[in-house]
Amino acid sequence: MTTKFKTLPLAATGAMLVLASAGCTQPRGVASSPFATTALRQDVPAAPEWWREAGDPVLATLVQQGLAFNQEITCRVSGLRRYDLQVAQEAKWIGARLDHLLGADQKAPAEARANAREERVQRVVVRRAHLARQIALAYVEVRRLQEEVTLRSGLRYQYKDNAEVAQFRREAGLVSAIDGALARSQDQAAEGELGFAQSRLSDAISQLAGMIGDTPEALAGKLGTPGTILTSPIDLLATTDPGNPRRVALADDVAREARLAKALEDARRTVRDARGAYRQGAGEFATLYVAEAAVTAVNLAFVNARASRVMATLDLWSEQDPAWARKGLAPTVAAEPPTKDETITVTADCD
Repeated sequence: MTTKFKTLPLAATGAMLVLASAGCTQPRGVASSPFATTALRQDVPAAPEWWREAGDPVLATLVQQGLAFNQEITCRVSGLRRYDLQVAQEAKWIGARLDHLLGADQKAPAEARANAREERVQRVVVRRAHLARQIALAYVEVRRLQEEVTLRSGLRYQYKDNAEVAQFRREAGLVSAIDGALARSQDQAAEGELGFAQSRLSDAISQLAGMIGDTPEALAGKLGTPGTILTSPIDLLATTDPGNPRRVALADDVAREARLAKALEDARRTVRDARGAYRQGAGEFATLYVAEAAVTAVNLAFVNARASRVMATLDLWSEQDPAWARKGLAPTVAAEPPTKDETITVTADCD
């Protein structure tokens, strides 16, 4: 990340601070931080990051990497640090000198500074929370496509076996050439669909890699083979307000996944029966063809439903407590004032 710098002479900085000095002094007799109100809120222990509690170390690594890589977040945190330093310097170097002239309670300016800082903090919090959710959803999509590619790859071997059986029976004069033609078309269609799935997976990996500042090749190595899609360790349906739209979406996805799981079990049993009957000469290839097409469709629908359920879980889970996104944003300790001939170096503002 390239960050621009500009160096301000101390005299110029002092002039700038004088203009804002009316809001820089602390109330008489108070020796607290210029951000005392905000600090009290931020000192409360932050909630654990939901993406660390999901039980998926790959997800935790990717989200952490993405949050650290994101230039917008880094820039906003840098601007927050500059703001802290500026206000602390105002209070320490100028406030004490003007306190006897102003005399009045500076509570209102102090609150204004605290509110201004909180607005900056909230921009970081919102961006962190949004990015963590984006990365998690992109990760689930990659896992879904990995499962689809694995499923379609397995079908290629199954369909090739069907073609061999059909060819054997055709040569033995047991069936017509139609069986062989159906088997070949089934295999060719599966090959094309596998290619499309692999292309979509490659695009999804590239998109996720861009979000975390990685190369697609490096990310593919971290992802490894398809694993179990993460599941929330808590029952969000039991702990969330029934009127929450995201809870309603999650409940629908849970019910859909359960229905498809039952349908998949039935479809697999039908395929086993149809394949056994065809091998024994008691069934037609058309029946096997239709049964295998049905089980493939149901299987893919089940994978999609499970991914949709996980995404709905993340949508609901990620909004539970965003306090984790405030980590590291408490006011910094003011630095000692520079000597007379030194300069103050600050980074360019990102707002």
